[in-house]
Amino acid sequence: MTDLAAGRLDDLRSSHPAAARRLLGAVDAALEAAAPDRLVREALSRSEGGVLVGGEPIPAEGAVVLAFGKAALGMSRGAGQVLGSFISRGLVVTDEAGDAPEWAELIVSGHPIPDRHSVRAAHAAIALAEGMGRGEMLLSLASGGGSALMEAPAAGLTLDDLQDLNDRLIRSGAPIGAINEVRRAVSKVKGGRLAAGCRGRVVTLIVSDAGRDPAVVASGPTVPPPPSEAGPAELLDRYSIGGRAADLIRASDRPAAPSVQEPPAAHRALILADGFTAGRAAARHLSEAGLEAVLDPVPLAGQAREAVRRALAATPEGTARVLVGETTVEVTGRGRGGRNQHAALAAAIEIAGTSHRFLAFGTDGIDGPTDAAGGCVDGATVNDPAPARRHLNECDSYPYLEQAGALLRTGRTGTNVADLWIVDKSG
Repeated sequence: MTDLAAGRLDDLRSSHPAAARRLLGAVDAALEAAAPDRLVREALSRSEGGVLVGGEPIPAEGAVVLAFGKAALGMSRGAGQVLGSFISRGLVVTDEAGDAPEWAELIVSGHPIPDRHSVRAAHAAIALAEGMGRGEMLLSLASGGGSALMEAPAAGLTLDDLQDLNDRLIRSGAPIGAINEVRRAVSKVKGGRLAAGCRGRVVTLIVSDAGRDPAVVASGPTVPPPPSEAGPAELLDRYSIGGRAADLIRASDRPAAPSVQEPPAAHRALILADGFTAGRAAARHLSEAGLEAVLDPVPLAGQAREAVRRALAATPEGTARVLVGETTVEVTGRGRGGRNQHAALAAAIEIAGTSHRFLAFGTDGIDGPTDAAGGCVDGATVNDPAPARRHLNECDSYPYLEQAGALLRTGRTGTNVADLWIVDKSG
């Protein structure tokens, strides 16, 4: 977590009543558990023979580091603190300017829609991998957000095509697994293709925003894709996605991108943290604060509005429930907000007039195209449900929550392990 985010959490706690401060304290604990620099340092260990990465020795020729995603800066710093001179060169691709290690080139690119810097980053990553010697190791540091931040369109497609496809996918309400399945079909780097061009060994360390499957995070540039029940064309039909890129996928008997080769035999991929890492820390904080708190074992998924109803119904009176995962919102209006703000407003309507509280927070500090990370609401947030429902139906949660003083603004946290929800019915 950045110092700025920590300071803003302190400010939020000081301006909220004690009951809400407990929930914000749980957010703080969750972010600390998902701190990317510490996670990488703990995955690296020194021995008499050198340095081990997840048990794999760094070769004498050294390591080439590629860090991409919203946690890339912290992950690269953690690697540098342990590996030091074992790193020969590197590339850091993320969504914010910052102090990258001196051995790395920093590229700041677009999210959630790829931009020209995303394409530059992908070609720089390809050059880095293909330029390695056989005795070197590629240390890939992957985190959520990398799908947009590092992208190169497959032959026959342009950046405009990919931008249009990504915008349609995001607005469709499709789950992230389906979105990434389609993204892999139009990319030169996703689905293990980056590792396929690497002559050296590959080790991937992952801070995951999408569960425990290494192939899903950032669409897996160094990890072959998982088996799929539905191909990209079927998914495009399921979510009514049009546009030139979608038409090309439908018209082809195979994905638009080159076929995936097997990655190097020595490849390893390790998940360092995911949403449940953060969720366990949040639930533990609430328990230590005197609440009867549990972590829901089922990941958040589906439409945010329905997920809110399920979460509220599953939480008994007198208890608190922590949930992690990622919901979706099918955008039906022209308002401002994000999936966590949408969830917070939906919850505020449901709990109006009660003593209950609800918090929804994007652990990267960003929720949709806004400056908020989510919302924290209680039974007094909504007095008249009619205007609240209008805002919800228009996907316009941001202005309503802002007027109610219920937005959570932390700025970028420097990590990304999906979303954290807390239902508090402790009274």
